Amino acid sequence: MFRILTIFLLFCLPVLQSCQQEPNAKPLIVSTIKPIQALVYAIAGGNNSLLDIRQLLPDGASPHHYALKPSDMRTLENARAVFRIGSGLETFLDKPLANLPASTQVIDLGNADGIHHLHARSSHTDEPTDSGHDDTDHSDTHTEDLHLWLNPQNAITMSRAISNTLSTLDPAHADQYQANTAQLIQQIETADARIRQQLAPYANRPYLSFHDAWQHFDTHYGLNFASAVTLDAGRLPGARHVQDIRNIIEGKQAVCLFQEPQFSPALVKTLVEGTAIHIGQLDPLGMQLPLDDTTYVKLLQNAADAFQRCLE
Repeated sequence: MFRILTIFLLFCLPVLQSCQQEPNAKPLIVSTIKPIQALVYAIAGGNNSLLDIRQLLPDGASPHHYALKPSDMRTLENARAVFRIGSGLETFLDKPLANLPASTQVIDLGNADGIHHLHARSSHTDEPTDSGHDDTDHSDTHTEDLHLWLNPQNAITMSRAISNTLSTLDPAHADQYQANTAQLIQQIETADARIRQQLAPYANRPYLSFHDAWQHFDTHYGLNFASAVTLDAGRLPGARHVQDIRNIIEGKQAVCLFQEPQFSPALVKTLVEGTAIHIGQLDPLGMQLPLDDTTYVKLLQNAADAFQRCLE
C-alpha cells in the first residue's frame, strides 16, 4: 500500500507543481528600485491593476551591492518584463538577466529615447578623501550620473517607455495604460512647475553633500552644488580632516550640508561645529514613502522641501 501511495504521489507531483505556478495568474512585472516601481505602479493602475507589480529590491537596499536571494531569482524567472535603470546602476543584475528566458523583456530605462544624460561630476578633487568612503557614489567608476529619475523630464520619458511596454504585453488594456500615463505626466509637469517656482529664490546659495546623487535635480532646477564631502562613516574624522572640511565650507561659502543616514549625528556635529551651515537630509530613492499613485511626485516634492529648508 505504501509503495502504491508513493508511486501515486510521484505521478501527481508535476500536476501539483503546475498548479502552484498559477498559469492564469496576472502577468508579473518587476521593477528594481522604488522610483521605477512608483512609475510602473501608477501606469499599471495601482492596486486595481490587472498586472502583478513587484519591486525587486526592498526599501533600504543599495542597488549597487544587492545580493539576489533564491526567491528573487524565482521572481525574475517568472517575470514578463523587468524594468531597471541600466547596467551601470544595477550591475548585480547583468548576469541573472542574461540567463532569463528569451520571452522576458528587460527594459533599461536609462536607454530610452529622450533621456537627458549627464556625466558624473568630478567633485572629489578639491576636498579630503578617506578610506572607507561609502561607495554608493559611483561617479568614480562610471562616467555617467545614473540618478536619472531625479530629473522630472527623464521620469516622463521613462513613463512613456513603461507605458509602451505594458501596452505591448497586454494590448487588451493598452488604452487604460495610456490614459494612466497621461494622468501621471500631467501630475509630474504640475509638480515640476511648482517646484521650479519654489526653488528659484535659492539658486545662488551653495550646498554641499556627502553623496553627489542630486546632479539631475539641481541642474534641472538651477541650484548651486558646491562640492561633495567624502568621509568614513564608521569613525570620527581626525582634527586635520575636520579642518580641511571646514575650509571647504568656508571657501565655498556653503549654507547647507546634506547628510546621509549612515553618518551619525555626532560625526556631522563634529564637522560643522563652529560654523553657520545648515544640515539637511535627502532620500533619492524615496525609501520612507508609501507606494501609491503619487509616490514619484511626492519624492520630488519632498526633495524640494528639503532643499528649501536647508538653503533658507
